[in-house]
Amino acid sequence: MKVVGRFGSISTRILIILTLAFVLIILLVYWVIETQAKPRILEMTSETVVETGNEAINSIMASINHVDGLAKATSTMAGGLPKQDALYKETFGNLMQQTDQRIVGGGVWFDPNMYAQGRERQSFVWARDESGSMQPLERYNQARQTPNPYYRDWWYIPAMYARHDHCVWSRAYVDPVSNQPMMTCAKALYDSRNQAFDGVVSFNLLLDNLGEAMEKWQDKLGGYVFLVDLDNRFLTFPDQSMVMHATEDSGQGEVVTARQLAESNPSFAPIADSLDSINQTLIDEAVTKDESRYTLAARSILSTTNLNKISEQESRLLSALLLLNIDQTFNLVNSHLVDTIAVPNDFVLQQHATAFVFRMPFTYWKMVIVKPDNDLMSVANALSNKLIQAMLLGFIPILLLTAWVFRRYFTRPLKHMAQSVADMGVLIEQKKYQQLSAHKLPHSNVSEIQIISEQTNQLIDRVVENEGALAEINVHLEKQVAARTQDLQQAMDELKASQVHLVRSEKMATLGQMVAGVAHEVNTPLGYVRSNMELVGDNLIRFDELLQHTDQLLQALKATTINQEQVEQLIEQTLQCCEEIKEDEVSEDLAELIKDGLYGVDQIAELVVSLRDFSRIDESKVKDVDINDCINTSLIMARNNLKTLAVKTNLAELPPIQCNPSQINQVLLNLFNNAAQAMPIDHKGILQISSSVDKAQQHIVVSVKDNGVGIQENTLAKIFEPFFTTKKAGDGTGLGLAITAQIIEQHGGYIEVSSIVGAGTTFTIKLPIQSIVHESKPSLALFES
Repeated sequence: MKVVGRFGSISTRILIILTLAFVLIILLVYWVIETQAKPRILEMTSETVVETGNEAINSIMASINHVDGLAKATSTMAGGLPKQDALYKETFGNLMQQTDQRIVGGGVWFDPNMYAQGRERQSFVWARDESGSMQPLERYNQARQTPNPYYRDWWYIPAMYARHDHCVWSRAYVDPVSNQPMMTCAKALYDSRNQAFDGVVSFNLLLDNLGEAMEKWQDKLGGYVFLVDLDNRFLTFPDQSMVMHATEDSGQGEVVTARQLAESNPSFAPIADSLDSINQTLIDEAVTKDESRYTLAARSILSTTNLNKISEQESRLLSALLLLNIDQTFNLVNSHLVDTIAVPNDFVLQQHATAFVFRMPFTYWKMVIVKPDNDLMSVANALSNKLIQAMLLGFIPILLLTAWVFRRYFTRPLKHMAQSVADMGVLIEQKKYQQLSAHKLPHSNVSEIQIISEQTNQLIDRVVENEGALAEINVHLEKQVAARTQDLQQAMDELKASQVHLVRSEKMATLGQMVAGVAHEVNTPLGYVRSNMELVGDNLIRFDELLQHTDQLLQALKATTINQEQVEQLIEQTLQCCEEIKEDEVSEDLAELIKDGLYGVDQIAELVVSLRDFSRIDESKVKDVDINDCINTSLIMARNNLKTLAVKTNLAELPPIQCNPSQINQVLLNLFNNAAQAMPIDHKGILQISSSVDKAQQHIVVSVKDNGVGIQENTLAKIFEPFFTTKKAGDGTGLGLAITAQIIEQHGGYIEVSSIVGAGTTFTIKLPIQSIVHESKPSLALFES
């Protein structure tokens, strides 16, 4: 082989050109991104997130302020009313009826002895029923129903210690009626005459709309957004089930804290640490402002609430909130951003992300926006797109140069080579091997093409040299293949005819067994149909008598001279006959007899249709079928064999599938008969049949389970083999389960069996839901119909 110079290789030449082009492109991309995109990307994205987050906080605070204002107005109104039950019920009841649907309850809760001397509990409470209407509740005033008084509850005590004019918001909890997260706004109630503490006004706010609001902001920002309350319990989360857990006191679930979520998902720990740090800062600010008042309030809230109703951490946070909210103001201009956190691998986004934490005034709720770092590079991506356009324009000259090189050093030689090879193919097809030498490939200055040319020319020389021997061998092989093909085709035809005969013989044998049972089943409805028809004939005589009386009365009325006495007598007889028919309920009996007769006829028709469906020989018809219909049809056909068994069915609603119903009926009937035959004589047999759709929604599953003698382990591996049977000679062909397995495989499904000796056997059939196309499978040809 002659090798041209170092640069004669086309791969080397193209590699050099493309390397220079890509080096230029890489340098250009690197320069644009480093000098223009990166310095601005983080700054621009952070500004957008902060502005949008502040906008979301202001939006949520508008709703919070609405409830806060409602609580203030109600507190003022309740403090100025005379303490009369009817007045409070009417005034506060009217107010509750006009509240927004998101307020699901509320009330006025008086401190002991503040409503009336010696009265421990007096509250006026309303809550929405299941229809959404506000209804008054009385149970909170009854000690036997509420052993823990409301004035020791975890939302009541903080409101009592509050010294500011805003709501004290409880932690998030789940509403037992709507099963939605909610919070309670509690506002202290003072007597307008002496400004003494009288009790608490509360409103329960449903937080369902917060989830929708967060989804809107999430769509606007990308990533995901969620809210937590003062105690860092989740108000919203993209997947609410991840932040809920069931407890003994709350079957519908309790909302977890950010720290609890971080314990189960360690990648959430950076966000949980930041939220905890913000709460600790709140506590530190309260301690710095007035440590003694803070400590006293925290201990009082913890000690005066009901047992286990509030944690020590929550009491400290509430105390700090009560102390700091005296100086709180809400300004739409100020930024609410308090922290920015890097999350190495966020467990929701499954990638690196940055979290922005915002805090709300008064409630100290926190909103967290988590954006993937990929989004932060959106500006750089936009610049890259523009850069690519510029690079494409600059790459055109390089592309033209590369095209010329390919054409000069690669395309032309290859085209010539391809034409020569095509000419060789024509000569080989015509078996003109000696003429191949005239089409040898020429020399090329491209090393790779030259190698191919030399190897091809060597091959041509060998073909020409061995042409005679190859031609003779080829002719001999063709004759042998033709002879073997003819033998195989004849054997295939004979085997297929035998297969069809075996399948139909087995089906007709099964059909013969069923005919005796069907005949017995037909006799029973025929008997009571005949009996009902005889009773109908007897009852019709009564109507003949009524017609006779009516005819006599009609003749008397048509007479030229009417005998009034005779007419009255005939009317009386006719009416008496009618009354007797009514008293004997002849019409009702006739209707019932005809209805029973029709039911018997329907039973006979059902047996006939089932027998026809089962015995249908048109096995090639495939159509949409509900497998439950096949189960019911086969149970009717096997009714006589199953009469000693307790048959239990559990059939789910199934989608129709494409199958051959006649073949599926044969499969089910084989399994039912085998189950009946597996029952000992002195044993109460139970046959359980169920249908369902698997979890992947891809297969229909049919289970046939009996409690018979079971199958030995060494027998279990052979039950689907043709002609294998454990029955006595003459009792079975050994083809039933073999044909069953073949039919299921032809439908694209599979059958499984499990058995415990002495406990029973379960056959499980799985058929695909998608359309079935019967294909020829040589490996399964034994029972192909």
